[in-house]
Amino acid sequence: MSNGTEEIGEIRKRLEEVEKAIGELRTGRDLAIMKTIASELCTIHCNIFVLSQKGVDTELWGRKLAEAKQAIQGSETIEDAVKTRDNFIREIIACMKREPAKEEPAEETAEPVKVEEVDDADRAMEIAYSFMKKDNSVALPMKAEQRSDYWLVDVDVGVVRMEIVRVKVDTKTGEILGHETIAKK
Repeated sequence: MSNGTEEIGEIRKRLEEVEKAIGELRTGRDLAIMKTIASELCTIHCNIFVLSQKGVDTELWGRKLAEAKQAIQGSETIEDAVKTRDNFIREIIACMKREPAKEEPAEETAEPVKVEEVDDADRAMEIAYSFMKKDNSVALPMKAEQRSDYWLVDVDVGVVRMEIVRVKVDTKTGEILGHETIAKK
């Protein structure tokens, strides 16, 4: 029986060590470090978002950032601080998806769009990139395939995960004929 008693004693010691470690994580130095990291990550994400999106209400996002940082500083556990940071970043991403960057109005003296034949993949990708970049600051052309009278250009527009939009470009005029999301990973 002394073997069983010793095992139980060892298990109790380990359990006490785990509970002590959890307590330190909740209130100790690690929590303070996580609060600082989470607050700074929110600030960085917010600054990048505001700078990359034209027409974003900077005062609104300044208030949202302040609220998130206040909630992080009030967190009692590392998990709470991380959840608050994650929720703030998700809110930014959701806003980026539903509010594409607003285009500045064209000047009245702008030259008319030139019609040009698109005879290589690089040019087709450039046209598709310019088109997608208007609404998505993270657009990245991936590949282009020529069909009889148009190009199919795949552009990654995903902020966090890969999201492929296929853009159809007319080979004779360079005009955008349409686009659709074909993959989300």
